[in-house]
Amino acid sequence: GLLFSTHECLKIPSDLVRLWLHEAERVYYDKLVEDKDQETYIRVMIANCKKFFEDLGENIIFAKPNIFCHFAQGIGEPKYLPVSNVQSLNKLLVEALDSYNEVNAVMNLVLFEDAVSHVCRINRILEAPRGNALLVGVGGSGKQSLSRLAAYISSLDVFQITLKKGYGIPDLKADLASQYIKAAVKNTPTVFLMTDSQVAEEQFLVLINDFLASGEIPGLFQDDEVENIIGSMRPQVKSMGMQDTRENCWKFFIDKVRKQLKVILCFSPVGSTLRVRARKFPAVVNCTAIDWFHEWPEDALVSVSARFLEEIEGIEPEVKTSISLFMSYVHTTVNEMSKIYLATERRYNYTTPKTFLEQIKLYQNLLAKKRKELIAKIERLENGLMKLQSTASQVDDLKAKLAVQELELKHKNEDADKLIQVVGIETDKVSREKAIADEEELKVQVINMNVSEKQRACETDLAKAEPALIAAQEALDTLNKNNLTELKSFGSPPEAVVNVTAAVMILTAPGGKIPKDRSWKAAKTMMGKVDTFLDSLKKYDKEHIPEPCLKAFKPFQNDPTFDPEFILSKSTAASGLCSWCLNIVRFYEVYCDVAPKRQALEEANAELAEAQAKLTMIKNKIADLNANLANLTAEFEKATAAKIKCQQEADATNRVISLAN
Repeated sequence: GLLFSTHECLKIPSDLVRLWLHEAERVYYDKLVEDKDQETYIRVMIANCKKFFEDLGENIIFAKPNIFCHFAQGIGEPKYLPVSNVQSLNKLLVEALDSYNEVNAVMNLVLFEDAVSHVCRINRILEAPRGNALLVGVGGSGKQSLSRLAAYISSLDVFQITLKKGYGIPDLKADLASQYIKAAVKNTPTVFLMTDSQVAEEQFLVLINDFLASGEIPGLFQDDEVENIIGSMRPQVKSMGMQDTRENCWKFFIDKVRKQLKVILCFSPVGSTLRVRARKFPAVVNCTAIDWFHEWPEDALVSVSARFLEEIEGIEPEVKTSISLFMSYVHTTVNEMSKIYLATERRYNYTTPKTFLEQIKLYQNLLAKKRKELIAKIERLENGLMKLQSTASQVDDLKAKLAVQELELKHKNEDADKLIQVVGIETDKVSREKAIADEEELKVQVINMNVSEKQRACETDLAKAEPALIAAQEALDTLNKNNLTELKSFGSPPEAVVNVTAAVMILTAPGGKIPKDRSWKAAKTMMGKVDTFLDSLKKYDKEHIPEPCLKAFKPFQNDPTFDPEFILSKSTAASGLCSWCLNIVRFYEVYCDVAPKRQALEEANAELAEAQAKLTMIKNKIADLNANLANLTAEFEKATAAKIKCQQEADATNRVISLAN
């Protein structure tokens, strides 16, 4: 380390002594493990300085801080110079950390004095030729993070292997080979960072041991890769004024790798693993500069806790100071108790810096949780008070509303009671009228049955007269203009034909006045216009034949020669007229028998119509009463619903008032 110095830092004798003290501390003090050894070293160092350098003054030689580093005057200008004060050094490292976080994964570091010292020590090792470091400390002490920051300050890339399933020696060799090429051929200074958690197999350390001891790892490259490396090294070897033999080129390659590729091993002292590895792989200890990460001092604990507490809002500054001091006290107390536990029980209890960070995180989480609970309770109390205030005013309004509702309920009850009485009266009316209607309906049914019987009797008797009427009609159908004209043309017809025409004149005598002249000549006059004659016969009032006509026709009716079959041989037209006369009279005789029955039927129908009219009137009255009753019932239901609603509103208001109270 003395060889890093230049005339810029060694201006007076005390500067050289302070540099020597610093380098001696890096070489010896950093490797000491126990506190008593460190105290012995400090005591011996002070005694020697007083013995040999007493004329230089103790205040000058032992002035703090006594730190030399390659970035004392700024990062990017590697000059090995002393640090003027810790504040400026801390500021430089904070700026370097911010710059690192801008281009890499963010590291949330607290650069307390002990951490700053470790960054300077790691940086000093990395700046040394073939400078490899062995950082020893429990997990969570910051070995990896501070190594990355120191490598960034020295402009070195950082490489770490990525463990995956099946990762073994061939994979590690492949990773190391790529780093050899990157460092020597591509001329990229690199740090190979390895932690004990990445030592998946102990054989990994065989390769690391070979690299630290000689730089050469057997079987790292294939023959063709070796030829490519030698070919890429030839121009550089020639530029150095050396012969470009295979041996010189390979040796130059290995030397360049050892210069450009730095190794930082971050191991834990817990257990016997480190002791066994140091014995089995001596280069791990012999070919590295050891930096031992001890327990964080009290000022480090205070500064770290203070740094994290700054992020928490709502804590007063003096309280934050008390909390950070208490956290430091708790952690320190546990460390002291762990030593007593080891002395009495021979068992280890490790409290790492990570434990301290977990304590801070636990406090933050508990604080956030309790604060959230407290805020919720405050809000609940405030909301409750507001609710009580608003409820008090609402209760007064509800009481006034309840008084109105009770009065309204009373009126609605009275209205409903009145409607009940009215509905009862109307229901009685409807019941009485319905009884009358039922009685009248029974009468109508009896009358209807009587009418039906009389109608059936009339229809039966009329059915008897129907054949005679049909026969008369058929007889008329046999008459036509031709056969009537033929009948008219008879000059002196037979007596039977004259009797037929005489019978026709008797039956068709207007008003029952029978003509005295019923001769053939008169008959021809009657049949003067054939069409008119036929039409008069078809329109003959067969239901009202005068009694004189019937009396005068009686002799013809009893005459055996007055037969259509007999007369047919003499005249077709006369035969038809004879059939018409007989059947018309026969129809009238039957019709006259049915007439009283028809009159009785008409009287019964009139009685039925009168009874039905009366029944219809009663039913209409019942319908009006039912409609009125339905309206009253609907009004009553509406009033009842309004009463129930009013009662429910009053009950609800009462419940709200009770709940509010």
